[in-house]
Amino acid sequence: MPKAKQLRYGFIITSTSASVKDPGQVLRVALAKKKEGAPVGIFLIGDGVYIATSKPDGDDATDTLLKAIGAGATVNISKDHLDATGLSVDRLPKGTIITEKPYRELVAKVMEEWDRVVVC
Repeated sequence: MPKAKQLRYGFIITSTSASVKDPGQVLRVALAKKKEGAPVGIFLIGDGVYIATSKPDGDDATDTLLKAIGAGATVNISKDHLDATGLSVDRLPKGTIITEKPYRELVAKVMEEWDRVVVC
């Protein structure tokens, strides 16, 4: 019997607000998928870039993002949105990728790289 294709997951985080969806919860799903051995990509755009620059102590989303990076998830961060917030690149965790053309890269990932996508 042929082996089933492993699904590749993408998680797009656009906000830090828990009013619509909790980014910490979405990142916990991403981490769980990565621990199962699935390829996982995380893309931070809009206010979602704040998650990568927050202090990890007590911030569930930031803590989980760091664990996902440690587990091998790929994390892209929009340079445009990082610049718009005035946040410094040196505050980003090691292992993140600053994306110069975020929308072009994001469309490519959604259309060609990821099989399942969650947006928060």
